[in-house]
Amino acid sequence: MQRECIVLDNKAVLEFAVCTGERMLANGCGTHRIEGLIKKILSPCGFKNYEIFVTTTGIVVTVDSETTGVTTMVKQVPKKKMHTEHVSLIEDVVNDFINGELTAEQAIIELNNVDSKATYPYWVTILAFGMAGAFRTLMFGGQLIDGIASVIAGMCMGIFVQALNSRNTFTFLVNCCGGFVAGFMAALLISFGIGSTFDKIVIGTLMPIAPGVPFVHSVNDILHGDYTSGTTRAYEALLTAAAISAGVAFAVMLWKVLGGASV
Repeated sequence: MQRECIVLDNKAVLEFAVCTGERMLANGCGTHRIEGLIKKILSPCGFKNYEIFVTTTGIVVTVDSETTGVTTMVKQVPKKKMHTEHVSLIEDVVNDFINGELTAEQAIIELNNVDSKATYPYWVTILAFGMAGAFRTLMFGGQLIDGIASVIAGMCMGIFVQALNSRNTFTFLVNCCGGFVAGFMAALLISFGIGSTFDKIVIGTLMPIAPGVPFVHSVNDILHGDYTSGTTRAYEALLTAAAISAGVAFAVMLWKVLGGASV
């Protein structure tokens, strides 16, 4: 059965709905999906009316209650990352609330605990960077030795990217440095005979940080009529691609300045 919210829970329910949207947006979820999840929370709660506005950097939710009147809550989300495991955990909390297993106050506590819950070990994440790069290098027509080079370059890039993310470095610099590490490591490995095709190694290695998901969210938002968020996400994807390209270009230039062979 769906839960029925009592009057005293109105403020807590609103706070839970906005916090849910904030956490989903911060973990890379699309705006249309966030709006749907907030509606799922508010719909069974007996509000006279509610309005939801989600952008790529913030959330505004207004509810109209017979007892407390109109209440609005705003949350800014300046920092975003991609973490699908946290998105899944947040949706589990919402489902528990809808099913009546959690009160709004308890659900908020569970949301605050999502970031501290066990995730993949550090070494698994770094290995994933390498293996993902290797498989894509082979998929794009690279040789086996190119795949091996992508594993090494991808793991080095993963270590660098994770280190920058842990220090809350802004995204443009992270992507630029990721492109630089991938390009420089590819050139270095080829000079040692590990790898033969520079472009396939670099393309495969960069796939884990390529802006594919933001671009998909952009198209999805535009198709659902949210042109503001869709266009913003498209610009974000283009800026990410430009940062990665700049990093690779700088790596190639530095390699030639250091006297390396042409790649």
